[in-house]
Amino acid sequence: MCEPIRLLPPRLVDQCGAERARREFSEIVIVGSIKRDTLVQRPVPMHVDPSYPLQLRKMEIRVENVLQGSLPARVVTVFYFAFAGGFDGPQPLGAWRGGTRRMFWLRKDAGFLRTACDGWDTCTRGVYSGAHPHFTPDQRSPFMDIMADILLTRGEGQIDEDWFAGAISRAPGSEVHLLEKYRQLALTESGAVKAAACTLLWGEAHSQFGPTRTREIAETSIRQAGCNCTARENAEPDCGPESHSNPPW
Repeated sequence: MCEPIRLLPPRLVDQCGAERARREFSEIVIVGSIKRDTLVQRPVPMHVDPSYPLQLRKMEIRVENVLQGSLPARVVTVFYFAFAGGFDGPQPLGAWRGGTRRMFWLRKDAGFLRTACDGWDTCTRGVYSGAHPHFTPDQRSPFMDIMADILLTRGEGQIDEDWFAGAISRAPGSEVHLLEKYRQLALTESGAVKAAACTLLWGEAHSQFGPTRTREIAETSIRQAGCNCTARENAEPDCGPESHSNPPW
C-alpha cells in the first residue's frame, strides 16, 4: 500500500520587523470572507528574534471583490505568521474578533499568497457594511475612495447595525468623497447609522480649520438629509441614537 503524500509547509520567512511588511508593497487587495483558518506549523522562530515563537497559519478566503491586482480564483489560500507567545500591543494578525469579512492586502511569495504583514495586523481591516457582489472599483479613482465606497455603502446580507455605525468614522477617503458618502448615508439610513453620518457632517460644518467650500458642502448635506443635530453643553453634537460599539479594526 502506498503511503499518503505529506505536504511540507511552504518555506516562507516571517516579515516581522521588516520594512517590506507594509500595505504599500501589496500587489493584491481583496475583500473576502474567511471560510477556514488553520494551523500549519508551530513553533516557528521569528527570524529577527529566534527566541520568540510564531505560528504559520493559512486561511481559505472566499473572494468577494478584487480592488487591486488580479486574482482569478474565487476561493484562495493565504498564509500568514501569527504570534505564538505573549504579546502586548495593538490588534494582532489572526484575531478575527470582528467577524470574517475583511479587506486583505496580499502579496505573492515563492508561488504562494500571503498577507502583506505578519505579527501585528497592519494589512487587514474589518468590513462591517455587508457584502458588495455587484461592486466594480473605478480604477481612475484614488484607492482610498475605492475603500470608502466599500466601507460606507450598505451592502447585502446580515449587518450588525451597531458595528456598521461605529466603523463609519474610520473610513479613509478624499475629503469631498467622504462628505458625499456621509450625505448618502444620512439620506438613506436611520438610527445609529444615520446619526453617525450626521455627526461627521456636523463636525465638518462647524470646523474652524477646514476650507470654506468644505463647510458649505457639509451644511448643505445636513439640510438635505434632515439631520436633527443640537449642540450639547460641551459643544459636542447630539444627532440621535449613538453607536455604543467600537468594532475591531
